[in-house]
Amino acid sequence: MKWNRNLPTGTRDKLFKEAAAAYDMEHLVNRSFHARGYQRIETPVIEFDDVFSAINDVNLYRFFDKKGRLTVLRPDMTSPIGRVISTTGVTPPLKLSYSGKVFRANEELAGERNEMTQAGIEIIGFASIKAEIECITSAIVVLKQLGISDFQIEIGHAAIYQAVIQTLDLQGSDEEAFRQVLQNKSLFGIRAFVESHPSVMDDFILALPRLFGSVDTIREAQALTDNVVILEALAQMETIIEVVDVPEHLSVDIGLVQELHYYTGAIFRGYADMSAVHFLSGGRYDSLFAEFGEDNWPAVGLALNLDEIVSLKRRSLKEDKPDAKTFIHYSLETMHLAEEILAKTPNSSLSFFDQLSESVAFAKKWQFSRIIDVSDHTVREIDPEKEVLT
Repeated sequence: MKWNRNLPTGTRDKLFKEAAAAYDMEHLVNRSFHARGYQRIETPVIEFDDVFSAINDVNLYRFFDKKGRLTVLRPDMTSPIGRVISTTGVTPPLKLSYSGKVFRANEELAGERNEMTQAGIEIIGFASIKAEIECITSAIVVLKQLGISDFQIEIGHAAIYQAVIQTLDLQGSDEEAFRQVLQNKSLFGIRAFVESHPSVMDDFILALPRLFGSVDTIREAQALTDNVVILEALAQMETIIEVVDVPEHLSVDIGLVQELHYYTGAIFRGYADMSAVHFLSGGRYDSLFAEFGEDNWPAVGLALNLDEIVSLKRRSLKEDKPDAKTFIHYSLETMHLAEEILAKTPNSSLSFFDQLSESVAFAKKWQFSRIIDVSDHTVREIDPEKEVLT
């Protein structure tokens, strides 16, 4: 039987320039985090299912190992880091950084990636709002280093959503229905929901789909509620925006809801003009470590979807001119001379063809700007476009 040549849903190959750009970007991001004092951590791609009990709403790739134990391909990096802290004796406070693959089994035809390269930071053991500010500042710094300039980071707060569902006493399918209309910013859906679930928060809830934009939106939201939890959350959002102080890159979304349910405090997402989906997310999750039997360590995390950022850069930049590349044609007798030229010539590579005509054809195909021929013990430079193949 022939093997299936198609890739699994939501996965794709990266070739040549794209693969190189993704590799370089991952290393640049890691170096940026290292320069800010973060210690690198790596965890296995495969974990036991229990590690992700706090996010069981995510579609996981599940399979059994040879002993019949349920395992998964990790859907995020935060939960495995929680597992590390609970099993290794490493004690917070900690500033950790990571990068690697994550996997989510999204619905077919949804257009979402099921395999992603993610890089990020986790700040564990710090209750101060400085941790949220550090996450957002780190994101702004690294995005600028990557050459992304047209991005927006939306600030929200998980406690706002939690206060609403507690007031309405929403559970199960009712909560999921409310989450969906809020994520879709559906004015009609919110209106219908309020009509079927009336409460003292009607005015605030009805306004949620349109409460996003500049920092002035916070003051508009404050005028619509007297809920102490929500007012405190709004005050925290305002403080973060004032301290970070880059209004061209920050906005607010009072109705922001993260896909993962373990967030407890300020949350954020990053978008760009050329991107249809967010490429940055994170926030405070002060209750996650209790899932591993640990003390309830306060924590804030930031995750970057590097695949989306690579795609974003490719869409936003004009077609690059081909890199000036050098192809070195040599004979077995002149291999050492070829190696010397390779070592001192940037962006060069050796030809493994025996015939010069083959090297010329290859150089034309792959847009080498010149060939250096040392096959007869002399150094001769050739323009592939002008060389006549014989």
